[in-house]
Amino acid sequence: MTRWYADYFTADYWSFARHEYTAERTAGEVAYLLKTLAEHAPGRRVLDLGCGVGRHAVPLAEHGHDVTGVDVCRWALDQAGAAAGRAGVPLRLVEADLLGGGPLPEADAVICLQAFGWGDDGEQLRMLRRVRDALAPGGLLVLDHSNVDAILRHYRPTARFEAEGTVFDFFRSYDTLSGRSRGELRVTYAGGKVARLLDDVRLYRPPEVAGLLAAAGFDVLRADAAFTSGAAVDLDTRYVQFVARRREVPRPAVLDHRSPASGTLDLRSAPDEVEYVQDVLTEVWSGLGTGASPALPFPATAASPAALLPPTAASVAAAAPSSAATPVSSAGSAVGGDLLDLSRDYALRDPYGGERAAPVLSRHFGTEITPDRVVAGAGTTGLLAALSALAAPGTVLCTPYAHPDLLGWAATHGAELRVFDPAAGDAAEAVAAARPSLIVVERPGVLGDLLPAERVAALAEAAAEAGSLLVLDEACAAYAGPEASAVPLTSRLPGLVVLRSLSKGYCCGGLRAGFAVCSAGAAPALRRVAPPLAVASLSLRFALRLLSRGDLLTPLRTALATAKPALVDGLRDLGATVVPGHPALPWVVVEGTPPDGVTGKPVRPLTGGPAVTRVSVPLSAERRAAFSRLVGR
Repeated sequence: MTRWYADYFTADYWSFARHEYTAERTAGEVAYLLKTLAEHAPGRRVLDLGCGVGRHAVPLAEHGHDVTGVDVCRWALDQAGAAAGRAGVPLRLVEADLLGGGPLPEADAVICLQAFGWGDDGEQLRMLRRVRDALAPGGLLVLDHSNVDAILRHYRPTARFEAEGTVFDFFRSYDTLSGRSRGELRVTYAGGKVARLLDDVRLYRPPEVAGLLAAAGFDVLRADAAFTSGAAVDLDTRYVQFVARRREVPRPAVLDHRSPASGTLDLRSAPDEVEYVQDVLTEVWSGLGTGASPALPFPATAASPAALLPPTAASVAAAAPSSAATPVSSAGSAVGGDLLDLSRDYALRDPYGGERAAPVLSRHFGTEITPDRVVAGAGTTGLLAALSALAAPGTVLCTPYAHPDLLGWAATHGAELRVFDPAAGDAAEAVAAARPSLIVVERPGVLGDLLPAERVAALAEAAAEAGSLLVLDEACAAYAGPEASAVPLTSRLPGLVVLRSLSKGYCCGGLRAGFAVCSAGAAPALRRVAPPLAVASLSLRFALRLLSRGDLLTPLRTALATAKPALVDGLRDLGATVVPGHPALPWVVVEGTPPDGVTGKPVRPLTGGPAVTRVSVPLSAERRAAFSRLVGR
């Protein structure tokens, strides 16, 4: 179906518009654009959305900008091309519907003047998100819109304009509930020809446009009146220009895992942690089967369990001794029967895993946890993705070196990211002032700090008073043992969500099994956005059997007592400034970049502050020896 605006901005429309968009007015608008672009755009590539006949695009190109104009009307684009030819400047032109779904060319700045409001709110938001995606880092948007407050102060259902023998009659009606102005422009030429152009425009108030920009991932730098930098917007401002910058979105943490430079010691992660839980993992995995079958091996070289798929007859035969007497049948073998049952288990009666997990979690953390307060997810990553849906619209408070995943998704949804220090004495006051949608705190954080329980309690209470949620990401807290967790606080405090997983320390990231233990009032909000049945029954059973064994990481902590101080001393010998962090954590933090020969995981602060690198503790004899050789000991 052809949209109204595809047939509106034709030669008939421009026979009137040329009287409104005078050369003097265009010159003023171009001067405003040149000044704004010079002040804020990171480069000279400009995308002119709804460029029309090129009245802004051509002068910008004349001033040295690399301009691409986009418009839905072929006739207008032809006029723009002709104008560029007369001016002797290059101008790329693209015929496209701004509300369509195609990608836009990359640009340093996008301008959209007198071309906003043609669709509904959802379409406008999707268009703004496409603009954000097209902008280079630090990219600028100048968005002009017609202020409905000013229009309604002088609104008339009919109007007439005559020029050079042509009569232009306007017929309008405004729908207060939808915010749309619908009408007709009737053009009667001197020779008697009549053209009828129908329009249907969503008229916005400035706060509504600001809200769409925030939801699309922009930070508004300022709003100007009538193409005048710094001019205040009031009820009589007919045209409002928003100057906004693309909000930078943290990229997923997994993208930091790159192949290290040749000849370096890769200390981004600690695959040798697995040797401290290897025996328990093998025993628990073997126990998932039934009967007297041979144990399915857990590979000693892996950092997570083998693929947890039901064994096939061929794989069982390969794992079993040649003299094995237990037959394999498709109906369920002694080796695979229970595993096959688990692979078929679609736990519709317990879609969030609470019924199965709550008893085990209660024993593990030493506090009563009811099933309705538990949400099982695909690791902490899956739970963070679900929680990001609760972030917008609004503000997310986070730490400077926070894990980027939830923050990136929240920013993409339109949430504003604001840094604070949860350990500061005024942290609760910061929550009350910001009234955020979410507060996200890693416990422990990158720097190895474990926020004290009393601070957690104060933040949770402040979050509840502000109508927010405090999300504690405890993916790494397992290293310090169950007693270090804030999970017991969820039984007595409101507004708290604690995330745990079977990855760090347990070396079972491939299970994709995580848990959110929530305060009673917080669990319904998470269940509204979390996908049900997110953890396979096989993975969930394996994870719960591991947790039922209690604290499995004491051997790892014993090894760290020797290995971690050696790493700290060695890095300092190499000239690094080291933050050791909690003794139970298998990493340290180096200010800036690590010494030559060592590859760590870079951690970028969200706003300001120095970049740091997380360096994992080498635990195996081979990796410790490699580090000693590097240090020269």
